[in-house]
Amino acid sequence: MVNYTQPTIEQKYNLKHNMKTRCYNANYHKIRPDYEGCSICDEWLEDKKSFYEWVDHNYYWIKGEPSVELDKDILVPGNKVYSPDTCIFVPKRINDLFVHIHGMKKNGLPVGVIYSEKTGKYKACIRKSYDNKDGKKKNTCLGHYDTPQEAYEVYKHHKTAEIVYIADKYKDVIPDKLYQAMMNWKFDEYRF
Repeated sequence: MVNYTQPTIEQKYNLKHNMKTRCYNANYHKIRPDYEGCSICDEWLEDKKSFYEWVDHNYYWIKGEPSVELDKDILVPGNKVYSPDTCIFVPKRINDLFVHIHGMKKNGLPVGVIYSEKTGKYKACIRKSYDNKDGKKKNTCLGHYDTPQEAYEVYKHHKTAEIVYIADKYKDVIPDKLYQAMMNWKFDEYRF
């Protein structure tokens, strides 16, 4: 059962402030260029009361977890607009699953694929979405492949399985539309 609750005024203010920073702060975009081009719908941008009311109806907590985070692109993959129809609160563990999950890297390879000069092969790698004992996130190699396509297919398979596993783990404490979005997640298709 989802434990909906109303956050404090300070929490609501911080949610709005952080959302605006992610969308409109050029210095933040230098650190996180993936937020360039993001925006806030007119309803929320022009009327903070509307945003705060949406937060009051959608915010929840999970026992033993840090507070939930505002997400704009799990319900609508690739979305760049914060709005009542595209946003949802998610536990940090789930939000971390979707950080840098797809797209092309500067070297032309899709996320999850690394070329190894040492072997002359492509590695499928999955980034652990939880901290290790040393506090650092690290990649786990899923094998070496002759082509980037083969490596990407292995990456997608493992990442999809991880998403389904975590969705099932949280099924009873997250909103159903978040659970359904995770269960139906589809990866971008690339032409190599």
